[in-house]
Amino acid sequence: MKKEFVIVSVALLLSACATGGPNRGPTYMYEEIEVVNNSEKPIRNMTVRATGTDHVFNCESIIALGLCQGRFASRRFKEGTFSIDWVFGDSAAQTSEIEVAVPAYNSPGIPLTAMIEISPEGVITAYFKQDTRRI
Repeated sequence: MKKEFVIVSVALLLSACATGGPNRGPTYMYEEIEVVNNSEKPIRNMTVRATGTDHVFNCESIIALGLCQGRFASRRFKEGTFSIDWVFGDSAAQTSEIEVAVPAYNSPGIPLTAMIEISPEGVITAYFKQDTRRI
């Protein structure tokens, strides 16, 4: 009887862990966005929106080889995309959708920084970095 109770208890515990809710993974927070312009052209009127939220970040002007960054209260990161409206050099305004995933090696307890980098050719890449010195 005792053995059956232990087996049933372990089975219930494992099934509870496996089913979880819609957000099965750990919760990550981010509190900063940095835009790095690695090109020799200026960037104007950049607006970054976290899709599905009301979070908006603006950089009015980023000089060639410049940086724009902003800190804010910690926000929960919801898996999805960032929508970026911007003007690169003398080109027309454009909108880009960038999907950003949190690398598995990041700790959910340390806030992330959303990094957006513009290549010399004007291609956007985005990723999260984490300052592990804050542990």
